[in-house]
Amino acid sequence: MTRSVSVGAGVRLAIVAAVIALTTVGCSSSSSSSGGALTPNATIFAQNFQFHNVPATLPSGVVMLLFQNQESFPIEHEMIPIALPSGKTAQDVINDAKQKQAASEDDWLHIGGDFGTAPTNGGLIEILNLPPGNYAFACWQTGTQSGGENGPTHASKGMVQAFTVS
Repeated sequence: MTRSVSVGAGVRLAIVAAVIALTTVGCSSSSSSSGGALTPNATIFAQNFQFHNVPATLPSGVVMLLFQNQESFPIEHEMIPIALPSGKTAQDVINDAKQKQAASEDDWLHIGGDFGTAPTNGGLIEILNLPPGNYAFACWQTGTQSGGENGPTHASKGMVQAFTVS
C-alpha cells in the first residue's frame, strides 16, 4: 500500500514562485540583498551515495530545501522526505531497503509528494510543511557508479539521513 501526502494547488503555486525567485537570484552576481527573494532553509547535496549538509533540526512549518546531485558520474538521485514512526531510525529504513529493495519504499509515509529526481550536476527545490517529529530523507533510485539503472536501491546502500523537526 502506497502512503503519501499529496501537494495541494496552493503549495504547487508556492513551489513555482520559489523556483522563479531562486532562478532570478541565481542569475544575479550582486552580493546585495535581493529584497523579498526566497532563501532555502538548507542546501543539501548527494555525493558518494550519501546526503550531505542535512541539518540535524529544522523548524516546524514551511521549509524550503535546495537539493543538488554532486556525484562525479552520471546517476539520478532523489530526496524523499519520510516520517519516522516512534522508535524507528534511519538504520531501520536502510535495513528494510536491504531486505526488500524498491518494495521497501511503500513501508514509509512520504511527506510532500513526489519531487522527482536530480541528475548529476542538477538539482531541485522541495517545499515542505512539517509538523514537529522525526523524519528522514531517503533515495530509492537504483544504479551504481559503473552506470545504468540496474543495481540495489540507494537507500539499501545507506542513502538515508534522519533529522528532527521542532
